[in-house]
Amino acid sequence: MTDEEKQKYLNDFVEQTKKYCRIDYDDDEDIVKMMVEAVFEKLSELIPNFNPYAMTSRQKILTMKFVKEQYDNPDAYHQSDKKLSNATSSMLLSEMYGGGNA
Repeated sequence: MTDEEKQKYLNDFVEQTKKYCRIDYDDDEDIVKMMVEAVFEKLSELIPNFNPYAMTSRQKILTMKFVKEQYDNPDAYHQSDKKLSNATSSMLLSEMYGGGNA
């Protein structure tokens, strides 16, 4: 994938993420894009062979859920007791340990 194709993919994914988060304005687009990129970095650390440009459907949903949680509750991530929802934790653990990819 060329750099140009990667940029288009990222821009399209940011638009999908805004739709998922129900953000229907462009004021925070740069923030949403930064959040998507940060989640890509985190998932790259957690999921073996994670490729943000060839994500599974589950990985796309995980990314969108993480962004939505961060966007909707920015202060919650400064608390040490913040936990992921059960559904998000389950999907992340499945990805981390190769569930569905074996």
